[in-house]
Amino acid sequence: MSEKNLDYYLNLPWTYRFEWSDEDECYIASIVELKGCMSHGDTINEAAEMIQDALKSYITCSLHYGDEIPEPLKPIDFKGKIPYRTTPDKHYRIAKRAKSLGISINTLIDEAVEEKLKETA
Repeated sequence: MSEKNLDYYLNLPWTYRFEWSDEDECYIASIVELKGCMSHGDTINEAAEMIQDALKSYITCSLHYGDEIPEPLKPIDFKGKIPYRTTPDKHYRIAKRAKSLGISINTLIDEAVEEKLKETA
């Protein structure tokens, strides 16, 4: 694997969050995976530019001091298998519902998870 240097970290798929702050009257930008890596701007575009500077500073300082840099999740790391345990009663109810819909248990669970994910998007 290549050396984990500034360029390596800058090119990872970070999760950016932008929120309007009534208190500060600006957009607050943060990187979900890096606690405390935040910036702000009068517009979302300005906040997006500023968070890039904050990211670069965060990584540079972390590398300089030897601090651990938590990396974001990468889609390639996931294969689509999730071990799932439940109660026998719930398993029975899931199987019964899936059968009544003419779908597999996996499809029923996948659809239920997708609906829940839409709620949090």
